[in-house]
Amino acid sequence: MRNHQASESVSIASSSGLASWLREANISLAFSTYRANRLLLLGTDATDQPQIKLNERLFDRPMGLFVAGESLWMAARCQLWRLDNLLAPGQLHEGGDRLYVPAASFTTGEVNAHELVLDADDQPIFVNTAFSCLATIKPRCSFAPTWAPPFITQFAGDDRCHLNGLALKDGLPTWATAFCSSGDPSSWRNQRSEGGVVIHIPSGELAATGLAMPHSPRWRDGKLWLLNSGTGELGWIEDGQFRALCYLSGFVRGLAFAAGFAVVGLSKLRSPEFTGLPLEERLNAEGNPGGCCGLRVIDLATGEIVHSLDLPDPIDELFDVAVLPGVRQPRALGLQGEEIDCLVKIPDQPELLHVRPMAPSGKPHQGPTLRPFGLPQPSTPTATTDSHHDTPASPGTPIRYQRVFHLTPANLAPYAELTFPSLAPGSTAITRIKGELLGLSAMASGVMVGLAIAERQADGSAQLLSLKVDVPWRRRGIGTGLLRRLMVFLAKEDIAPLTLRYKASPELSTCFEPILARLGWSTPRTDFVLLEGRSHQIDGINWADRFPIAAPYSLLPWHQLSETQVNQARALDAPTELQPPVDQRELEPSISLALLHHDAPVGWVLAHRTGAGSVRYSSLFVATGHRSRARALSLLAEGFRRQNAAAIPTGRAAIDHRNTAMLRLLKRHLGVHLLAIGRSRRCQSPPLKSLQATPNTSGSTER
Repeated sequence: MRNHQASESVSIASSSGLASWLREANISLAFSTYRANRLLLLGTDATDQPQIKLNERLFDRPMGLFVAGESLWMAARCQLWRLDNLLAPGQLHEGGDRLYVPAASFTTGEVNAHELVLDADDQPIFVNTAFSCLATIKPRCSFAPTWAPPFITQFAGDDRCHLNGLALKDGLPTWATAFCSSGDPSSWRNQRSEGGVVIHIPSGELAATGLAMPHSPRWRDGKLWLLNSGTGELGWIEDGQFRALCYLSGFVRGLAFAAGFAVVGLSKLRSPEFTGLPLEERLNAEGNPGGCCGLRVIDLATGEIVHSLDLPDPIDELFDVAVLPGVRQPRALGLQGEEIDCLVKIPDQPELLHVRPMAPSGKPHQGPTLRPFGLPQPSTPTATTDSHHDTPASPGTPIRYQRVFHLTPANLAPYAELTFPSLAPGSTAITRIKGELLGLSAMASGVMVGLAIAERQADGSAQLLSLKVDVPWRRRGIGTGLLRRLMVFLAKEDIAPLTLRYKASPELSTCFEPILARLGWSTPRTDFVLLEGRSHQIDGINWADRFPIAAPYSLLPWHQLSETQVNQARALDAPTELQPPVDQRELEPSISLALLHHDAPVGWVLAHRTGAGSVRYSSLFVATGHRSRARALSLLAEGFRRQNAAAIPTGRAAIDHRNTAMLRLLKRHLGVHLLAIGRSRRCQSPPLKSLQATPNTSGSTER
């Protein structure tokens, strides 16, 4: 049985006994999600029949958590935060018995800090993932490295082994987890399924190998516990081997203990970094391809799940979990709103005070409103005075080429102006991204002036999505330099070949194709003919009147087909690229039609919605033996008519250059009714050995 309850803004579903268990254990929980930019605090109210209470606050990419007395430490995008409790024992604030307030932050830079702890001397130690080391804070420095695995030979911000987890023993950092034991830049990306390791920090020796993206090592009761995230398992290390206690339906990350129980965080498999894992196969076999996001409470004696909590979108990932002992209902002040500015605590005075007035009259300053430091960036880019357009394009300015790490469709917005074709939020191109993004930038005086982005494909190849150099910096070889270095980096990662598909245009032929030729790419060849039409024009085509669909043939909206009929359609002799999609929900219901013969499907026209005013005709097929009397034309014409009736102004389609029948139809019948006919070209990069030697892409400079 599950209880559905709402926090201040998040609806949650928990097992019926979770609140009572928290009360009996005399604990509450803190957990973080960096994709949703939230710190979440889970407790219960003060009633006799306890109810779950969830408090959430926005921070910029919160990750590792550590409880130290009355303080909660948190690693974020470019700071370490210390949140202090302002409430005295027995004091309440809006029902909560703890009020954590941001009290101090230490700016580390964007080093992708993961877990953090306080050692025996109360010194913060954090996992600096970008620089593959453990680090601490130090005056006049962003951070000070304290330890690195023996296979890391230099400090460079290129995430060489994805060091991520840290376990204390007797107050000393003793074990760390990493995705691989290699010192090559980003080498862990090709070793996710079985390259993971546990490192014994004092000796530098590998305590365990063969793990799948391990996280969250914890020393407890004489055992080193951890999460083998790529298999979805909680277990411990014994004689150098991982011993699984239980399997959970998600990417496990974040581990804490209370009495005889473990609290484990689960994430859904939505990131491209999570593909190709044993967990993915297991979830697909269960019919739960995405997995779950939430918390699970595990009985350490039996491995059984005794309590659970599930979280809704937009939260699809958790990073860390911490137990708050002796706390019933924790709350926190965030960086938004007036309370963080106006609520104050004075020593030896139990009550919290509000400064007045909270909204001063008049204009205290004439400058623009500033975003509070530590909040996530807005979802759309904003104009600033340090835009890349203000960087003078001096001929002698050195250009530095540097990797851009952790790119996702969600965080591409700040780079949108340097993408071509556009990858701006809401663009068609960005909605098609499914794989891991790999970026390389060109920097001039610390400002990005060029950017290349590739998408890793499931077959081990990559596709070039975008390449652009800011206008004042063009004709300096920067575009060629970006693409060459990206090719070298991908080849060293065994990602090959790099392919490019683009819509042919005079601009690209003049500016871009010469770069490809200089780097030895194959000659671009047309692979698709691109069509675009307006609904009011194509609706006028009279094929349906000239070639009417007559009994025993009929048309039926695709979404009205039975499961049996859909399976009959899949069994037809349609080419793979014209087969109906597995996910029927993506089809546009007002246009997608099935052609039936005695109620059995023998053809179809399928369309996908690509925007508020556009659709893409993705498949037109009629089975052999049913193609007489121009039934394909009638089927297509009926789709055009329904598109116009649905007030969808633009329709697009692509014809494979090998589809001679459709190209003949285009030439003889359809072309005169269309708004535009274009060409899609495709080419691919040469083997690595054909390239000249190129500096390391982690930070090379040239003039």
